[in-house]
Amino acid sequence: MTPATELSARWNGLLPKESLERLDATEFLTRCRQGTAARGVLERFLVQQYHYSRHFTRYLCALLANLASETDRFALTENLFEEMGLGDMGEVPHSQIYRRMLDAFGLEPSAQPPLAETTALVRNMLRLCSDSDPLVGLGALCLGAEAIVPHVYQQILTGLLSAGFPERDLIFFPMHIDGDDDHALTMKHIIERELSERPGKRDVLRAAAKESIEARRAFFAALTASEEQSAGASRRASGAL
Repeated sequence: MTPATELSARWNGLLPKESLERLDATEFLTRCRQGTAARGVLERFLVQQYHYSRHFTRYLCALLANLASETDRFALTENLFEEMGLGDMGEVPHSQIYRRMLDAFGLEPSAQPPLAETTALVRNMLRLCSDSDPLVGLGALCLGAEAIVPHVYQQILTGLLSAGFPERDLIFFPMHIDGDDDHALTMKHIIERELSERPGKRDVLRAAAKESIEARRAFFAALTASEEQSAGASRRASGAL
């Protein structure tokens, strides 16, 4: 693994390292780490991420519906409460914190519809989390999203700060860099128990994680592709004048 993909050893044997390396190798995350991401593409990310993340409670509820253990459902319901602003992390829903951040930057999601890759990422997560086998949903939501959020968001936060976005308006990212690992660990405990009871399902878990991360890789790739298309259109328009 490259330094960019180093994670806590607690995820050894669960997270598909090769998928994470492909994610880190995207032009978007590479530029964020290097502090060279353009403001335009970062603004595009913030809006497209909104279109994806506003469905998070739907992903979590879909997974909850397929957990047979009442104890497991209770543990993950605490995560749901936190997302809704009812937990220990604060009284304001996370979705509202995100919207305040967009407002601070003058970004209106309705003015920028979801990219095809954003819509595909949403549908992919909903489908996987709705699978009757909870290990599929756990692979997607835990390994393919929550477990890698601190790692991915730290890179993006570096890019945002380097591009001049005020730190005071970016509290959403430190909140999730520091807090989402706890959410992931809750699901990790469920995964470990499920695998102890059904060890032959490890491949099912990893396949779901890989599919989720690959959809996110396509999402990131579309951000820079969209930037290049916009730049090309601007150049053509300038040449026509």
